[in-house]
Amino acid sequence: MATSTTLFKAVWKAERQLINNQSGYHRVGHDGWPNKEVVRFRSSQNLGFAGQDLVRVETSREDDGTVLHEMMTDLMGLTGARGALPACFTERVLEQVRERSPATRDFLDLFNHRLISLFYRSWEKTQPSVHQERPEPDIFSRILQSLTGCEQNWQLYYGAAFARRARSASTLRSVLEDIVGMSVEVRTLRGEWAPLAREDQSVLPGMKQPEGQHATLGCAVLGSRVWMADKGLDVVFSPKSREQLVSVLPGGVYSKTVSQVAQQLVSGQMRVRYRLSARAAHLTHTVLGRHGRLGADSFIGARPESVKVVEVSFKPSQGKD
Repeated sequence: MATSTTLFKAVWKAERQLINNQSGYHRVGHDGWPNKEVVRFRSSQNLGFAGQDLVRVETSREDDGTVLHEMMTDLMGLTGARGALPACFTERVLEQVRERSPATRDFLDLFNHRLISLFYRSWEKTQPSVHQERPEPDIFSRILQSLTGCEQNWQLYYGAAFARRARSASTLRSVLEDIVGMSVEVRTLRGEWAPLAREDQSVLPGMKQPEGQHATLGCAVLGSRVWMADKGLDVVFSPKSREQLVSVLPGGVYSKTVSQVAQQLVSGQMRVRYRLSARAAHLTHTVLGRHGRLGADSFIGARPESVKVVEVSFKPSQGKD
């Protein structure tokens, strides 16, 4: 038994031809000339129970290739077995149709078409998949962008990760693995030296500063720099083939995306270092006189005949895709 969902899907399928169509036809229920509608609804004139909302579909192809649909429905009509008007109106319409005078039927179909068109529009407003296919910005994407802070549509797929205030290393690893399709390891607590401003450095008491500066027990720091244990993290990619390796190197298909995702998921005060853990055979060794970008797609000491797993650093492309 066909339901209203079957009717909606049939209309949606008919409308999909307008995604890249510049012929001037418009979607169901929108403003425009009647002859520029891809779907026309008519109410089934029958006193019997059809058992389905979509009774019949007739199509015709225009010269520009657009397929027009005329759908006979048994839903929300003014006349018919499920119509809003008394049965005597349906009987009168059927008599006129048998007498080849369909004027009343066609007149009532003007209202039937509008009613069902608005009913379809109320359904499509609640369907994210319908809006996602259309070129214009949709309300669902705008809401998700506001909730997650994402700027591009592809980022909405990982909206749950971007929306979290507390982001973990496992979240970063899961997102990167899903993007690049290879094993990723995130090594946290990668420390490095951070410089201390002069006003933050410890100074022993002297002629100019009798009490010194930050010279009390527990507050003194020796030197002009301090070791930050959580200053950064390492993201290690483990490609299984040459193609996977090249995809994350500068100029690769995932290079900019990896850099952008890591910057958004990691605090701006942390430094992200990128490394490759791969077989030496997958790394292009540098040869003088040959084409190769050192540190980008070729590395010193990589021998193609070696089966040894080596780990090298690289810097992905910057910017937005």
